[in-house]
Amino acid sequence: MSPHLRVALPLLALMGACAPQAQPMGPSLPVLIEGGVVEGRLVRAAGLQLALPNPTPLVARSGETLLAAYPFQLLVYQEGFLRDSLPLPGVPTFLRAKPLPLVGLEDRLFAPGLGSLPYKAKDALRTQEGVYWLDAEGLYLNRQRLDEGRYTFLSGNTRHIYAFNREALRLPDRLRLPLPGRVRAAAVLDDLYVLTEEGLYRLSLEGLRLGFRPGRYSGLETDGTYLYTLAEGRLVVLKTNLEDAPGGGP
Repeated sequence: MSPHLRVALPLLALMGACAPQAQPMGPSLPVLIEGGVVEGRLVRAAGLQLALPNPTPLVARSGETLLAAYPFQLLVYQEGFLRDSLPLPGVPTFLRAKPLPLVGLEDRLFAPGLGSLPYKAKDALRTQEGVYWLDAEGLYLNRQRLDEGRYTFLSGNTRHIYAFNREALRLPDRLRLPLPGRVRAAAVLDDLYVLTEEGLYRLSLEGLRLGFRPGRYSGLETDGTYLYTLAEGRLVVLKTNLEDAPGGGP
C-alpha cells in the first residue's frame, strides 16, 4: 500500500464518522416545514432550496434558520448554508425551531447554546421565559408544574403558549378555551389556527370561531404571513383568512 493511501484511509474514515448516518426509511413522504416541504434529501421552501446529507423526518425551519436532526447530530443551516454541526446526546424524537431551537430526546431535551436539560418530555417549546414541556402527568415550565392532565402537544409564539387536549390551556394567563374537535396541529399568529379531522379552523386567541376550511389536511406551519399544510402530500399555501394564497407553493 502506498504511503499516500495509508494517510488517506484514516481521513476518509473520520469524514464518514462525522457525517449523518443514513437511516432505514420506507417510501419518502413529504415533511412539512415553514414555507414548504422536505422530500427525501431535498428542501424546497419559499426562499430556500438545499440538499441534506441524508433524509430525516426531523426537519424544522424558522426564517433563515433550518435545523435537521439525526442520531447524535444536529445540523444548523443559515440562509441555505451549513453553519454548525452539533453533537446530540442521543437519538432525537422531536425537533422545534421556534420560538427557540430545541431537540427532544428519549430521556432529556437538548437546547443549542445551553446543552442538555433533564426533562423527559413528549413535547416541548423553548421560549425566552424558559422551556414549556409535557409528560404523561402534566404541563411544566422548567421544573415547575403548571397544570395536571394528559396534554398531547404544545404550540405558541412569543406572546402565548397553548397546551392541547380536549380543550386548550393558554399561557401565561391560564385561560381555558373550548375546541371544535380533536386538534392534530396548531399555529399561533394574531389568531389561533387549529387542524382537526374535519378541516382547518380559525379561532380568536380566546377561542371564538372566526372561520373554517373543510378538508383532510396534514400538518400546519406558518411564517407569520401564510399558513402551510399538506393535502394528500401536496403543499397547500393559505392566507390567514384561510383562502388560497397566490402562487400556491415555493
